[in-house]
Amino acid sequence: MKDKTSAKTHIWQLVATMTATILFFIAVPVFAWLYKERNLAVYAPVSTPESLYIGAGHCERNQFEDIRYMYFDAMDVKEDENGSHWDRVFCVYGKRVSGYKLQLAFTTNKQFTYEIYNADEYTQAEIENLTESEREALEPVAYTTHVATPATYYYSIKINPLTEEKEPPLSGTYLNKAAGEEILANATKHGATYDSYNNVHKYAEPIYWQTTNTQMGNIYDDFVNYYILRIRYGENEMPIDRETDVICIAAKSFTVS
Repeated sequence: MKDKTSAKTHIWQLVATMTATILFFIAVPVFAWLYKERNLAVYAPVSTPESLYIGAGHCERNQFEDIRYMYFDAMDVKEDENGSHWDRVFCVYGKRVSGYKLQLAFTTNKQFTYEIYNADEYTQAEIENLTESEREALEPVAYTTHVATPATYYYSIKINPLTEEKEPPLSGTYLNKAAGEEILANATKHGATYDSYNNVHKYAEPIYWQTTNTQMGNIYDDFVNYYILRIRYGENEMPIDRETDVICIAAKSFTVS
């Protein structure tokens, strides 16, 4: 599904757990904020004609996978030095866009934290040609396409060619994250999200975040950039229960200077 707004902001929504208890109370205001508010990208020049889309995994011949295929029904949890996490793949596909910034809005029923990494794509053959230790080092995330003849592709955090180490997560800025140990939004964006409605649970107040640096597109041709969304949770947070959270991801065009 291609969802294109006049402001070139493209949003997808996923349900991170099973029950839609508060989904309809949260999703509409969050979407309204991302469409109406320009705080995230107030100085973003827009050149036309251009196109910018967010999809799930593999993109080929200008056809990208619908974001609804970014499933969260199975949690393949991994461990690292920072705790437990699971990874999902998405892409930004564009035409004649010099650059863009990624934006997140998320509720906080589950005390998840989110990281976005640049990713490289590998074919099945490329993964099979690696040694076991090389595959373990890559920690590839599998994605199977939804076409007549499905194929599986693999994605790993991009390797810095100078250091030969994985790149860190994309740096970004929170617009309204409250201080303290609990992950919560402060009140600075409440009016932009809910207008004058004040009967809002503290976990239903979404936090807004945007990448610091502009991601490179291609002003002359089509392009696709892959990303890994890493979702982390603490020792006392189960990955699935009756709570629901909403995540919105947007790609907003910016001119690369």
